[in-house]
Amino acid sequence: MENQKKYSLLIVDDEPMIADGLSDLFEAEFGETFRIYHCYHPQKALEIFRFRLPDVVVSDVRMPKMTGIEMAEEMRKIKPDIHVLFLSGYDEFDYVYSAIKQDADDYILKTEGDEFIVKAMRKMIDLLESEHLFDEEYRNAQSRISHMAPVFKQRALIHILDGDIITEEEFDNVMEGLERPLSKKGNILLLLGALRFQITQEKQEQILETVDQVLQKTYGDKIYYIHKVMYHKTFVWMLETEEVQIPELLLVAAQDIQKMIQLKLNLIMAFGIAAEGSGWREIPQKYNDLWEEMRRQSLNREDSIFLQNGKESITDSFNGEETDFSSMFLPLAEKLGLLENFLSEEDFAAFESCLKEVLEVLSASKRHSMYALELYYAVGNIMISYINKKNIRPQLATHIQLMELFDPGSFVTWKEGADYLLALTQAIREICRISNENVMTGIAEKTKSYILSHLAEDLSLTVIGKAMGFNSVYLSRIFKRQTGISIREYIEACRMDLAKKLIVNSRMKIYEVAEKCGYQNPAYFIKIFRAHFGITPQECRDGRK
Repeated sequence: MENQKKYSLLIVDDEPMIADGLSDLFEAEFGETFRIYHCYHPQKALEIFRFRLPDVVVSDVRMPKMTGIEMAEEMRKIKPDIHVLFLSGYDEFDYVYSAIKQDADDYILKTEGDEFIVKAMRKMIDLLESEHLFDEEYRNAQSRISHMAPVFKQRALIHILDGDIITEEEFDNVMEGLERPLSKKGNILLLLGALRFQITQEKQEQILETVDQVLQKTYGDKIYYIHKVMYHKTFVWMLETEEVQIPELLLVAAQDIQKMIQLKLNLIMAFGIAAEGSGWREIPQKYNDLWEEMRRQSLNREDSIFLQNGKESITDSFNGEETDFSSMFLPLAEKLGLLENFLSEEDFAAFESCLKEVLEVLSASKRHSMYALELYYAVGNIMISYINKKNIRPQLATHIQLMELFDPGSFVTWKEGADYLLALTQAIREICRISNENVMTGIAEKTKSYILSHLAEDLSLTVIGKAMGFNSVYLSRIFKRQTGISIREYIEACRMDLAKKLIVNSRMKIYEVAEKCGYQNPAYFIKIFRAHFGITPQECRDGRK
């Protein structure tokens, strides 16, 4: 049974009670998913880590001799793809917030309770499952390398690219006997990939096959078949398709493939996409034109992805709207950077204001503008990254049709696309507002519960803040916003309510009632009671009699 568990988890906390408690909690909630280890010292954790190589580490931030941040840095040297979830106490709140962006996937406050901890771990499992699916797809692609077409299929495609095949008879002869010959009458679209550095043949085959599998899985209903070959150190995919939207769709796929190759092979690949397909006779010229434009595009950036201008030669300048759009590229790029920052900081007012400026450009674009398409996807990628990070797809699905984000072809004009992006922004903003409101309400209710349970004890803002796991000023602001009164006002009201009940319904002496309600000075208690009810405690008791 232990060997069947999918992932492993290491818990590190210098407080044994917390480490043992988390171990029991995770065993109960995720025992079928994780092999769970736990310890109380960072150095011991590093020893376990080297031996077990866990997928997830849940760690306290502040520990003796070595912090959780420092420990995580050492672990990443051993296993760079480790996922870390930090535990935070009151004193580290600001410290963790800044550290999280560099080292951890998430953080939770120790005082938040089991529900929040379990929810954070479920998000971690979703992330692991997503990565596992990708790795499985990648391994499947690698295993298919051994079943690729024989060498003569590669040579046949190279003959086509060289322009050696001219007549139909020559074409029939070179394709004869191939399991999947190149289409004689169909439409063939070229996708090229290039690396600046030389790699092994094995890695070349991995990339060729992996890209094939990703495109088949994503657009299999639009692509009949993909032929692939290395040609003069260039990766060439020949897509048999009659779909005119495929070039635009490949712009999106190429970005994901580029990230995949960089993540798995630590290589940066540039891509060039033909604007339209052609017959087999035009392939040599199509390749040469695309390669020359691709080479020019990638002079300054090795990670360029571009869609060829099918209507003009590469030496011609853009005209009309495209020239205007090109001149706007730099300021738009700066605005896209601002959009990403505003959204990550959840400054929705600034994000929406900046977005409207970008969408004005998009709305005024011609429907078939490639620049407009790139702009739409650039904004869309920023938003989908935030949606995935916040895990709010299910909530968004009840407000707006998310599939339209990936299908700009469904819009008749770019004005419709701009309106959709703005509506999506407003839906995200509303969901986050509701979520934050629920969190704030929960904090206020927890604070009330703590106060009612500790009326006889020290209820200074510092003590309450530490107990709740928040800065006292921040907690006071939340409480007043949610309840309409300050924490001090609420404490006094609760203590006076308890005092009146004890005076009326018990035989306790006045000083005993004062102590029971958290007042060590009876004279001060009497003063507060009179200010609250207009009479002294004794007058209140005598009035009952």
